[in-house]
Amino acid sequence: MNDALTVPIVNLLKAGVLYQSDVPAIWDQLTAHQAAIGDYLRVIGLDVVVDRAEGYAYTRQLDPDTRDDGAAVPRLVTRHRLSFPVSLMLALLRGRLAESDATSSDPRLLLTRDDLVEMVRSFLPPRSNEAHLVDQIDSNIKKLCELKVLRQTKQPGLFEVRRHIKALVDAQVLNDFNELLATYRSTIATPEDNE
Repeated sequence: MNDALTVPIVNLLKAGVLYQSDVPAIWDQLTAHQAAIGDYLRVIGLDVVVDRAEGYAYTRQLDPDTRDDGAAVPRLVTRHRLSFPVSLMLALLRGRLAESDATSSDPRLLLTRDDLVEMVRSFLPPRSNEAHLVDQIDSNIKKLCELKVLRQTKQPGLFEVRRHIKALVDAQVLNDFNELLATYRSTIATPEDNE
């Protein structure tokens, strides 16, 4: 394999998501050789998705019907079953990014830990133990950082919502989740809320 392909392929497979702003030299190699990298990855059942406008790239598993020969290939990209609270945060962050894109010229969405806690709090059942609630939300934040949806900035307690969340949660998924949230919210409403 050509050395110009090796570095971007290995980095893409290792990182999961590459951002132009994080690794500009590798991004340049990736975009310059996108077709050849795509051809190479298709051999092992993967597709490379490059969003030049948003400045990120990632791999995804090809569906068996999208392969030229129709053969089933074992899964290389693992799927993660997310808990409801993590899925909730993911959908809320995607909605917040859409709002930010519509109202702000800054491409980065930065949220504090307190912003994240407040964003989620109203969707979770009331708890008598506030510390436990915050610990649960911190755990969810950590999971979203592992999934590279959130990135801890150099400033403690400040997180950046990464742009590839748009690929994970598209408009239809967000719409469906918002309907589910409305139903869920009504089931956790306390009797005082219904009076």
